[in-house]
Amino acid sequence: MLDELEEALPALRAHRRSDLPPVDWAFIEREVGCAFPADFVELSTYYPPFVLDEFLSVHVPEAGRERNFVSGIRQMTGTLTSLRDDGMSHGHVPSPEPGGLVPWGDSCDGDDFYWRTGGDGPDDWTVLVAGRNDDWCEFRGSLTQYLAGLVKGTVAPDGLPPDFPVDNPTVETN
Repeated sequence: MLDELEEALPALRAHRRSDLPPVDWAFIEREVGCAFPADFVELSTYYPPFVLDEFLSVHVPEAGRERNFVSGIRQMTGTLTSLRDDGMSHGHVPSPEPGGLVPWGDSCDGDDFYWRTGGDGPDDWTVLVAGRNDDWCEFRGSLTQYLAGLVKGTVAPDGLPPDFPVDNPTVETN
């Protein structure tokens, strides 16, 4: 799962760590109300939160900061709830509602990135991009497949700037 992303994005590998303490996934799952996709759990095992090409922030939980991660999810979910309540979410609903969205990232331009829950479990979830221009675009695959595809150019940056990401994109961590 992670190999495809690391191969497509060599700049990410420079931030790989094998000594990160384990994330308290039981706490996160209890607070958020769902389990998370295996590729995302694996990503958090080796990488801290990062920003792809000075644009897309991938919100990865860190050990000891799980409450911050949950707080970020709640904030983004609250925004989606407001959009839904105002009739501006194009029918998308926040988790834990059936088919609800769970946030995993955002951009410096105001785009939001979600998983659409459903199927037989978290590994069946799809990626949904809520572009700042009210574009809602879906990718049927995992988060790491989506990011790898964006970088390789095999996934169109639907809902995002057409020049994102550039060749050899950068990766920044805190």
